[in-house]
Amino acid sequence: MSTVTIVVVGIWNAVLLTALAAAIHWRDRVLQWVTKLDGLNRNPWATGSDDRWAAFLAEHPELIDR
Repeated sequence: MSTVTIVVVGIWNAVLLTALAAAIHWRDRVLQWVTKLDGLNRNPWATGSDDRWAAFLAEHPELIDR
């Protein structure tokens, strides 16, 4: 391999590692940005999924721990 190739690969790896470190450091903000792109709230506690869960358990009583 030529020296130019090694330098380019080294710079590319540094850029990728920097992006990975930034994504890990700011993962909450990145995930919030990604999940809210369509404007939907996917937080099950905020969307009231308890009603759906209760309906599912009503259809499947064998899953209820007694």
